[in-house]
Amino acid sequence: MRVLLISFSGSGHTTLCGDYLKKHFEELGHECDHYKIKHDIPFNYDLKDYDLIGFGYPIHAFNAPAAFCKFVKHLPKMPKGTKKKYFFFKVSGEPFAPNNASSYHSYLKLKHRRFELVGEKHFLMPYNIMFRYRDSIAKQMYLYLDALTKVYVLELLEGNAEKIWYAPWHVVWSFILRIEWIAPFFNSPFVKVNKKKCVNCHKCINECPVGALFINKKGNIRIKATKCAMCMRCALFCPTDAFRYGFMNPWKVNGPFKYEQLKKDKNVDPEYIKHGVKGYFKLFNKYFDKQKKLLEKYNIPNPIEEYNSSN
Repeated sequence: MRVLLISFSGSGHTTLCGDYLKKHFEELGHECDHYKIKHDIPFNYDLKDYDLIGFGYPIHAFNAPAAFCKFVKHLPKMPKGTKKKYFFFKVSGEPFAPNNASSYHSYLKLKHRRFELVGEKHFLMPYNIMFRYRDSIAKQMYLYLDALTKVYVLELLEGNAEKIWYAPWHVVWSFILRIEWIAPFFNSPFVKVNKKKCVNCHKCINECPVGALFINKKGNIRIKATKCAMCMRCALFCPTDAFRYGFMNPWKVNGPFKYEQLKKDKNVDPEYIKHGVKGYFKLFNKYFDKQKKLLEKYNIPNPIEEYNSSN
């Protein structure tokens, strides 16, 4: 089987998810390519050459980012009499039900282009907005990601992957919150870069997936509202925390998680979310209970138990 993964990512979590999927497809003897949507990297793949397409994105306000939806909108129609099989993989920081409808807009566009949905899975990774997760939570989610992407590949190959139900009330809520797509027009003019902190590495400009950042005539870094996806990659990866992200600044998270370092650090608990935890993360137990059952079904070791036994 030939598989093509297409992902859009701001924080890098969806890219990481796609890379794990690619690894597991290849481990099972399948050819797999992974195209990462970026404004300066052309899409030179013929979809007719692939047996299965995977579309990945981060969930923004219970929706797929506008940049991802724009990419899907411009895909060609498949030939009459054929249907291209595809699946979604999506990433967010919380497991709440309204996230189920995040693919609905793209699902309709792909259906019109003669694509047939065969699976959809939601993976948890830390927020890059609102507040920073504890290292132990990030470590737990990272350890699970490898195992759960393997489960998903096995489900897809067996034809047993779950198709998420787009509940009408979730679809309506998702549609209302699609206002996030126009939020850059209001927020971008207020995004500033502290010149005293900025070291002119231009990492923000070079790595912006949509090419929204530029240097104006005064030498200041600014954002083009017409392009910005509000993925907040620029603020997250800024090495000196120089960004003031407009109205979103109180929710800004700076500094990516160094997952491999966390994995090796024995002082960081690999399981923060579990029965007995209190507060917000108590709501995550249902998600992890479901994933543990899937791991058992496919005889894949529980990543936390495996980690603890090896350390």
